[in-house]
Amino acid sequence: GTRRSWSSDSVFLRRHPLSSSLPTRREGERAAVCRNGLLQAPRVSQCFEMSVQSAPPKLGKEANETEDMKTLKAENEALQAKVQALGKKVSNLQWQLALARSTKKSATMMAISGTRHTRARLSSFHRDDGSGDALSLQSDDHDMLSREELSDVMKLTFDNTTVDDVKHSVLDNNLKLPMKAETFLQKLKVDPDMGIPEAEVEARKSQYGSNVIPVEDQTPLWELMLEALKDPTLIFLCFAAVVSLIIGVFVEQDPMGWLEGTAILTAVFVVVMVGSVNDYQKESQFRALNAKKDDMMVYVLRDGQKKTMSCHELVVGDIVLLSGGDIVSCDGYVVGRNDLAISEKMLTGEPVLKKKGEYKFDGDKVGQTPTIFGGTFVQEGEGRMLVMAVGTATYQGTMKTKMDEADAEHARSVLQTKLDDMTNEITKAGAAFAIFTVIVLCIRMAWSFHTGLCCKEAWDHHVHWSELLSFLISGVTIFVVAVPEGLPLAVTIALAFSVKKMLKDQNLVRHLSACETMGGATTICSDKTGTLTTSKMTVVRIWAGGKVFEQAAAVAGAIKEQLATASVVNTLFKTFLKPPPPGGKGFTYCGNDTECALLIMSNQLQHPYEKVRDKYPDDMPGRKVFSFSSDRKRMTTIVTNPEGKAVAYCKGAAEIVAALCDKYVGEDGRETPITPQIKTQINQTISDFANLGLRTLCIAQRTLPSDWQTACAVNGEISLSKIEESLVCVGLVGIEDPLRDEVPDAIAQCQKAGITVRMVTGDNIDTAKAIAMKCGIVTAADGPGAVLDGKTFRDRVTDADGNIKQDEFDLVWPNLRVLARSTPLDKHVLVSGIQASMATGVAQTVAVTGDGTNDAPALKKADVGFAMGIQGTDVAKNASDVIIMDDNFVSIVKAVLWGRCVYDNICRFLQFQLTVNITAIVVACLGSAVLTQSPLTAIQMLWVNLIMDSFASLALATEDPNNSLLERKPYSRDRAVLSKTMVKNMILHAGWQLVILVVLIIGVGDVCQPGQEICDCKRGPLSTVKGYLGSQPFYIPSGRPAGFDLASTADSGACPPAFDDTNSSTWTKVKGVKTPKRPEDYCKHARGGASDTTQHYTMVFNVFVLMQLFNEINSRKIHNEANVFAGITKNSLFILIVLGTLIGQIALIEAPGINTAFGCQGLTPDQWIICLLLGASCIPLNLLFRLVPSSLFPGAED
Repeated sequence: GTRRSWSSDSVFLRRHPLSSSLPTRREGERAAVCRNGLLQAPRVSQCFEMSVQSAPPKLGKEANETEDMKTLKAENEALQAKVQALGKKVSNLQWQLALARSTKKSATMMAISGTRHTRARLSSFHRDDGSGDALSLQSDDHDMLSREELSDVMKLTFDNTTVDDVKHSVLDNNLKLPMKAETFLQKLKVDPDMGIPEAEVEARKSQYGSNVIPVEDQTPLWELMLEALKDPTLIFLCFAAVVSLIIGVFVEQDPMGWLEGTAILTAVFVVVMVGSVNDYQKESQFRALNAKKDDMMVYVLRDGQKKTMSCHELVVGDIVLLSGGDIVSCDGYVVGRNDLAISEKMLTGEPVLKKKGEYKFDGDKVGQTPTIFGGTFVQEGEGRMLVMAVGTATYQGTMKTKMDEADAEHARSVLQTKLDDMTNEITKAGAAFAIFTVIVLCIRMAWSFHTGLCCKEAWDHHVHWSELLSFLISGVTIFVVAVPEGLPLAVTIALAFSVKKMLKDQNLVRHLSACETMGGATTICSDKTGTLTTSKMTVVRIWAGGKVFEQAAAVAGAIKEQLATASVVNTLFKTFLKPPPPGGKGFTYCGNDTECALLIMSNQLQHPYEKVRDKYPDDMPGRKVFSFSSDRKRMTTIVTNPEGKAVAYCKGAAEIVAALCDKYVGEDGRETPITPQIKTQINQTISDFANLGLRTLCIAQRTLPSDWQTACAVNGEISLSKIEESLVCVGLVGIEDPLRDEVPDAIAQCQKAGITVRMVTGDNIDTAKAIAMKCGIVTAADGPGAVLDGKTFRDRVTDADGNIKQDEFDLVWPNLRVLARSTPLDKHVLVSGIQASMATGVAQTVAVTGDGTNDAPALKKADVGFAMGIQGTDVAKNASDVIIMDDNFVSIVKAVLWGRCVYDNICRFLQFQLTVNITAIVVACLGSAVLTQSPLTAIQMLWVNLIMDSFASLALATEDPNNSLLERKPYSRDRAVLSKTMVKNMILHAGWQLVILVVLIIGVGDVCQPGQEICDCKRGPLSTVKGYLGSQPFYIPSGRPAGFDLASTADSGACPPAFDDTNSSTWTKVKGVKTPKRPEDYCKHARGGASDTTQHYTMVFNVFVLMQLFNEINSRKIHNEANVFAGITKNSLFILIVLGTLIGQIALIEAPGINTAFGCQGLTPDQWIICLLLGASCIPLNLLFRLVPSSLFPGAED
């Protein structure tokens, strides 16, 4: 066929191919073919082309120019001119034709085309070149909205929800776009009846993106391990381990020199593996949860046909067909007539259904909105949606972007930062001790040379260079001992153990560091619905028979049945209550929440709603339902009662339905005229209910006359206004999402604990304030700045680009308690601003609750994010640190309690660990500087620092929380981890331990010359002390280095004189050979070295360990408490670990083979008694230490 252009705006009117095969048919026949739709013309104007081109006969050069032919030709030309003009009109009317079909079929426009089956195509966007191939987006791209503009439209409608906001920010928007479906259909060049053609999908996907939110690959385990190794403490431990290995294996060439370094590296490996594997498993679990989300199938209109496809295949411009039960997978704009009711609960957290359609205002409320967002749920109704944003351009996509930003800003936890700082200080202190020791040793060596002490008469390269190297080795050893190598493992174990116990309190901790961070929370930004409230609409007030009742069960008399019947009959049958599972509590609401509340009320009135529905079934003859509408604000149902009379039941807005009533049901169940006094009472009750933040409904009924269909008719049609006149008021019900019973006490606990609770909700400001007053978040003493709506908050604290004005923000947030009509980004702004603020003089720690997808950025941004386990979406859970399994605010308070307990448990361990380290450092320093070697061997320190400390971390981390933890203020973020009381305990206990150990090291042990028996030795000061069983526990040989015990000066006789060939007193002559009195290796032995095991040093090691063991009991208390045994019987694991450690210590000393490996000898019973008494002395002394003022010591205030 041929193709002609009939209009200047490129509307192509083609002759259909079939027309060439019908050369002899008359014009009328061809017109009939077109009218019957047999040619399936793709353009309205094609029918005109066919009718015109088929009219004249085929003209050739041979044809005679008869008058008839001339006349026919002239008529043909005139007809073509008319059709060309009409073609232009068709081009102009195509938009109106397409849009009219989205609401109703236009008979006038259909008449233009002559067929009901012709579809108007959007010629300015899609053209057919005759071969059936579609042309892509070409010359008109500049007329189409961009991806960013469409995303801005969706954000604009989501952020502005009040009437004023909609009128001034949405309808009068900066984009200068009329907020109508026709606008976006035109801008996106979409026919709502045809959808887009398949040929345009790729072009639209290229321009607007795919409906997929990219997911980053899971971080591999090795990368998590590498990240864990960046911990400053672990880095230092690795360095210390390498130094220890080099010195022990290559310098000293000690057979056991590898032990200390290997043990430290093992501890580092365990810490890294525990943390990394835990993080990897958690991430894998949550990815698996996200992967379980179905690749939903959706119904789409394309090429005029209904198609089923994956939601990921949707593109901007698609027409999606929605119906009840669907989950919306992208953002869009409703087109055409619909009765959609959308639940945005999983996006906003609010349970109220949102009616969809062009903007419609209901007084001071927005009754209808046109935009639909991805992630929401179609509760009821059917309709069509124009896809406006897909993938990362959707509102959910912007939330994902915010989450990524929060991930990029993610920092170490409060405790991790404090421990890093403390490790740095310990490192500096250890380095100082090490340097000091080396300097002392060098000075001591120089003084020895100056005074001519034993082995220091002259420089010997073979001896003294090695001695200098040993000084450096001693310094490095002290440096290594100073580091609490068990600390990272202890913290990890403590957190992991606490996490398991927290699960019993409905806290599923995803990130270990969140445990202790929650203990320092200063602000909790909490949702209202489901967290502070039950998330179930409930009737909490009833006016019936002239009285107000707070519980349905309190209603008595004949009115009960009438109230139950009137409430249940006038509900939709798709609203019902699902019974709880075995062992569960409470019904599950299905359908309209408000109607579910009425069904619950009926049950409480002792008239089960199922029986009422059985009495008045949905399919009963004569049943008529007049659905609720925002215009009428009421719903009416007509049924036939058992007496055969027609009864109309009506419910709706209290002030409207009550105004239609002229009677009310009295206490006796009889209908009584409404007097002025009763009228005043009804109005006052409505006002009182409103002041309480209740949604008030009036429930009414009317027995209709037998000829009601005639009596209530106007012009032959039933008049609803006639039916709804002269109603009888059965009662008023006040409905709300009630506050959880335990919430007020929990809020009071938080306030007592120094935590400010702020409610952030999408509810209107009056309802939010009423709930806040009930739970104690807001009091009458709070000023006007305590309650703000989201729009006012945004206008005050952010600039035009959405950036926080911190100075202005600091004036707002300290007094803010309720943020109503807020958006998720408002919550994000609130969290960010509080975290950055120093208005109160201290940095704030912010916890946030959330359940919707839109809460994810705030959950990520917060120091601790709480997601709801029941109502929360997978996205919210994935963004959170802790999941509240029962959606209860009380569980958040328990998380605070556990957070403080975990923090205190770690502090308990630190107090214990650092006391051990202080004692060990000083003993190592004194041993190296005075004795030339430490009394404690490397393997003994391994037992103390790694094995014993690890068990101690378990013992001290298993302390359960108590409510006294909520009686103190939270610790600030910049507070030092060590308090004054902790430092006092550490210093005093370490000091006492050092006194005991020094006395044991110096005052015990008889000095024996080589070859002497113990009875010939020089007695120690305590040798004559008798034990409980009669023996002399201190009558033992010295374990000190011989150089310390025997070598004082060369003239004393204790030290063999250095060889002098000219001095015969320095050598003996046997058979003419001079033999030096001082053996060649004597000086190496005199400066210390490996020695045999002795009971002396075994007692030193045993007392040292037992003092730490008993001090472990003292470490249970870090706030200067007197009774260190309080609650110890409740912690069976602590008792088990202490006893187990004691048994292990006994085995190290008494078990043959094991004691040799640990450099120990078996002890006598009296020696054990002495060791136990000295170890236990830490407990009574702790009572004396309490009396020492903590203010005398450095550290944070308690």
